[in-house]
Amino acid sequence: MVVMKLVAFLLVAAPWLLAADQAKDRAAIDKVIASLNDPKTHPDTREVWSETSRPVIVAGSVEFLSKRVARVEGSRVQFGSLIGRHSVPVVILLERQRGEWKIISLSDGAGTPPVTLQPVRLLPE
Repeated sequence: MVVMKLVAFLLVAAPWLLAADQAKDRAAIDKVIASLNDPKTHPDTREVWSETSRPVIVAGSVEFLSKRVARVEGSRVQFGSLIGRHSVPVVILLERQRGEWKIISLSDGAGTPPVTLQPVRLLPE
């Protein structure tokens, strides 16, 4: 009887525990992406006097492809007095290495729509 109660508790608590883990991972991923916008770690190489702001990466949706790999769809946003708001889609792949999230790929979709990953379906031979 005790085993049955323990199994029932684990079945009810498992989604909550996984969601808490994903929320913690999402916060860590947001911190990594925010570090890309830090002018101290990534100084602006453009002219000092410019009509546009420095580009800022804004995270959108986060998709966990596995426990160690995440895909972030976001945008690179830039503001200016002549251009208003200019936005380019960005796809960032992150991998958890030794407990920390690291960027393994960053691609902007200037001129191309973002790529959507489709699950692989194996057909019988």
